[in-house]
Amino acid sequence: MNDRSPQPDDVVGEWLPRSDFSLLRSVAAVILGFVVLTAGAVGSGRLLIWAVGVDSGDALAPGFIAANAGSRLLVAIVAGYMTAAAAPRAPRTHAGMLALVLVFFGVAALGGLVASGQPTDPAWYPVAILVVGSAGVVAGGALRARRRAVRQPRA
Repeated sequence: MNDRSPQPDDVVGEWLPRSDFSLLRSVAAVILGFVVLTAGAVGSGRLLIWAVGVDSGDALAPGFIAANAGSRLLVAIVAGYMTAAAAPRAPRTHAGMLALVLVFFGVAALGGLVASGQPTDPAWYPVAILVVGSAGVVAGGALRARRRAVRQPRA
Protein backbone atom coordinates (compact mmCIF):
# COMPACT_ATOMS: atom_id res chain seq x y z
CA MET A 1 0.00 0.00 0.00
CA ASN A 2 1.25 3.49 -0.83
CA ASP A 3 2.02 5.65 2.22
CA ARG A 4 0.85 8.76 0.37
CA SER A 5 -2.76 7.62 -0.10
CA PRO A 6 -5.16 8.92 2.55
CA GLN A 7 -6.78 6.43 4.84
CA PRO A 8 -10.61 6.35 4.92
CA ASP A 9 -10.71 7.35 8.60
CA ASP A 10 -8.56 10.41 7.89
CA VAL A 11 -10.73 11.53 5.01
CA VAL A 12 -13.94 11.13 7.00
CA GLY A 13 -12.36 12.88 10.00
CA GLU A 14 -11.49 15.90 7.86
CA TRP A 15 -14.76 15.97 5.93
CA LEU A 16 -17.30 15.63 8.75
CA PRO A 17 -16.66 18.93 10.58
CA ARG A 18 -16.83 20.85 7.32
CA SER A 19 -19.97 19.13 6.09
CA ASP A 20 -21.81 19.65 9.40
CA PHE A 21 -21.37 23.40 9.16
CA SER A 22 -22.13 23.41 5.45
CA LEU A 23 -25.29 21.36 5.96
CA LEU A 24 -26.40 23.62 8.80
CA ARG A 25 -25.79 26.67 6.65
CA SER A 26 -27.74 25.12 3.77
CA VAL A 27 -30.73 24.39 5.99
CA ALA A 28 -30.51 27.89 7.49
CA ALA A 29 -30.45 29.44 4.00
CA VAL A 30 -33.67 27.67 3.01
CA ILE A 31 -35.32 28.54 6.34
CA LEU A 32 -34.27 32.18 5.87
CA GLY A 33 -35.85 32.21 2.43
CA PHE A 34 -39.04 30.63 3.76
CA VAL A 35 -39.30 33.22 6.56
CA VAL A 36 -38.73 36.07 4.09
CA LEU A 37 -41.27 34.55 1.70
CA THR A 38 -43.91 34.04 4.38
CA ALA A 39 -43.45 37.39 6.10
CA GLY A 40 -43.31 39.24 2.78
CA ALA A 41 -46.40 37.52 1.39
CA VAL A 42 -48.43 38.12 4.54
CA GLY A 43 -47.19 41.70 4.88
CA SER A 44 -47.76 42.66 1.27
CA GLY A 45 -51.17 40.97 1.27
CA ARG A 46 -52.26 42.81 4.41
CA LEU A 47 -50.97 46.10 3.00
CA LEU A 48 -52.89 45.59 -0.24
CA ILE A 49 -56.06 44.64 1.63
CA TRP A 50 -55.72 47.76 3.76
CA ALA A 51 -54.90 50.02 0.79
CA VAL A 52 -57.73 48.77 -1.40
CA GLY A 53 -60.21 48.27 1.41
CA VAL A 54 -61.24 44.69 0.65
CA ASP A 55 -63.73 43.11 3.06
CA SER A 56 -63.69 39.37 3.74
CA GLY A 57 -67.00 38.78 1.96
CA ASP A 58 -66.20 40.84 -1.14
CA ALA A 59 -65.39 39.30 -4.50
CA LEU A 60 -61.81 40.01 -5.52
CA ALA A 61 -61.47 42.73 -8.14
CA PRO A 62 -59.19 42.05 -11.14
CA GLY A 63 -56.94 44.96 -10.14
CA PHE A 64 -56.48 43.53 -6.66
CA ILE A 65 -55.72 40.08 -8.08
CA ALA A 66 -53.07 41.52 -10.42
CA ALA A 67 -51.51 43.69 -7.69
CA ASN A 68 -51.40 40.78 -5.25
CA ALA A 69 -49.86 38.44 -7.82
CA GLY A 70 -47.26 41.09 -8.68
CA SER A 71 -46.36 41.71 -5.06
CA ARG A 72 -46.10 37.97 -4.43
CA LEU A 73 -43.78 37.67 -7.43
CA LEU A 74 -41.50 40.41 -6.09
CA VAL A 75 -41.46 38.87 -2.61
CA ALA A 76 -40.66 35.46 -4.08
CA ILE A 77 -37.77 36.88 -6.13
CA VAL A 78 -36.33 38.53 -3.02
CA ALA A 79 -36.74 35.31 -1.00
CA GLY A 80 -35.03 33.23 -3.70
CA TYR A 81 -32.23 35.78 -3.99
CA MET A 82 -31.66 35.82 -0.23
CA THR A 83 -31.71 32.02 -0.05
CA ALA A 84 -29.11 31.80 -2.79
CA ALA A 85 -27.01 34.52 -1.17
CA ALA A 86 -26.98 32.71 2.17
CA ALA A 87 -26.18 29.33 0.60
CA PRO A 88 -22.64 28.05 1.12
CA ARG A 89 -22.53 26.82 -2.51
CA ALA A 90 -24.92 25.87 -5.33
CA PRO A 91 -27.21 28.91 -5.01
CA ARG A 92 -29.67 27.70 -7.64
CA THR A 93 -30.05 24.37 -5.88
CA HIS A 94 -30.90 26.08 -2.60
CA ALA A 95 -33.46 28.32 -4.31
CA GLY A 96 -34.88 25.21 -5.96
CA MET A 97 -35.21 23.57 -2.55
CA LEU A 98 -37.11 26.61 -1.31
CA ALA A 99 -39.38 26.36 -4.35
CA LEU A 100 -40.03 22.69 -3.52
CA VAL A 101 -40.89 23.62 0.08
CA LEU A 102 -43.24 26.28 -1.27
CA VAL A 103 -44.90 23.77 -3.62
CA PHE A 104 -45.29 21.27 -0.77
CA PHE A 105 -46.99 23.76 1.54
CA GLY A 106 -48.97 25.27 -1.33
CA VAL A 107 -50.39 21.92 -2.38
CA ALA A 108 -51.25 21.18 1.26
CA ALA A 109 -53.04 24.53 1.52
CA LEU A 110 -54.91 23.86 -1.72
CA GLY A 111 -55.95 20.49 -0.37
CA GLY A 112 -57.22 22.23 2.76
CA LEU A 113 -59.22 24.68 0.67
CA VAL A 114 -60.79 21.88 -1.33
CA ALA A 115 -61.55 19.83 1.78
CA SER A 116 -63.12 22.82 3.54
CA GLY A 117 -65.60 23.32 0.72
CA GLN A 118 -64.99 27.06 0.72
CA PRO A 119 -64.16 27.99 -2.85
CA THR A 120 -61.99 30.95 -3.64
CA ASP A 121 -62.87 33.67 -6.07
CA PRO A 122 -61.68 32.97 -8.78
CA ALA A 123 -60.96 29.23 -8.49
CA TRP A 124 -57.68 29.39 -10.45
CA TYR A 125 -56.20 32.10 -8.21
CA PRO A 126 -54.51 29.90 -5.52
CA VAL A 127 -52.88 27.76 -8.20
CA ALA A 128 -51.66 30.86 -10.03
CA ILE A 129 -50.15 32.27 -6.82
CA LEU A 130 -48.38 28.96 -6.22
CA VAL A 131 -46.93 28.94 -9.74
CA VAL A 132 -45.94 32.63 -9.56
CA GLY A 133 -44.30 32.13 -6.18
CA SER A 134 -42.30 29.08 -7.24
CA ALA A 135 -41.15 30.72 -10.46
CA GLY A 136 -40.19 33.87 -8.56
CA VAL A 137 -38.09 31.92 -6.05
CA VAL A 138 -36.23 30.13 -8.84
CA ALA A 139 -35.73 33.43 -10.71
CA GLY A 140 -34.35 35.09 -7.57
CA GLY A 141 -31.92 32.23 -7.08
CA ALA A 142 -30.81 32.49 -10.70
CA LEU A 143 -30.27 36.24 -10.33
CA ARG A 144 -28.05 35.69 -7.32
CA ALA A 145 -26.16 32.87 -9.02
CA ARG A 146 -25.55 35.08 -12.05
CA ARG A 147 -24.33 37.91 -9.83
CA ARG A 148 -22.04 35.54 -7.94
CA ALA A 149 -20.65 34.21 -11.25
CA VAL A 150 -19.97 37.74 -12.51
CA ARG A 151 -18.18 38.71 -9.30
CA GLN A 152 -16.08 35.53 -9.26
CA PRO A 153 -14.78 34.93 -12.77
CA ARG A 154 -13.55 31.45 -13.61
CA ALA A 155 -9.84 30.88 -13.44
